[in-house]
Amino acid sequence: MNVKNNRLTQETDERIIRTVYQMMAREHRPIGKITVREICEQAQIHRSTFYAHYQDVYDLVERVENNMSRQLTETFFRKLDAHASARECFTELFSFIRTHREFYIYYLAESKRNGVLRLAWEVIQERTAKAELAPEQFGACSQEEMAYHGAFFVLGLTAVVRMWLQNGCREEPAEVYDIIRRQAAVQETMIGW
Repeated sequence: MNVKNNRLTQETDERIIRTVYQMMAREHRPIGKITVREICEQAQIHRSTFYAHYQDVYDLVERVENNMSRQLTETFFRKLDAHASARECFTELFSFIRTHREFYIYYLAESKRNGVLRLAWEVIQERTAKAELAPEQFGACSQEEMAYHGAFFVLGLTAVVRMWLQNGCREEPAEVYDIIRRQAAVQETMIGW
């Protein structure tokens, strides 16, 4: 396989992706308002080049989301599989998010979606099931209750990450983990008043 053409294809793909996400994040444009023509003009490519990579703008966004979800999940589980602590795993996860902040700023702040983190939660659930861990081991009474806790965790984590990004990632990734770790005690106090 021709390495030069592979590198050129990858560079073109990255330019297309960067252009779309810059249009969404910097220009605050929803996906439905971005045309292939505009992408091609800004990325300085031909329409045929765009269509050689993607079916349309929605296909591009979906594939990027799936790729980022896969990378985020792999990052987390690479640490977990190396028997790292929860702190190390989540610090790695938040470091990944900070490294790819331009994507996440749009993805979480503008689109109001949480698919990347939701997919990570689904993988965690799969692993929990494979390890045959019962809900009771987590302090829950049933699988249904675990689903509630999972929803709360994913949406809460998404909100924390969204706020962290909006604040310019001022805290270090380990500090974000500490905030989340203290969440349970803070929530118990807030709910118990």
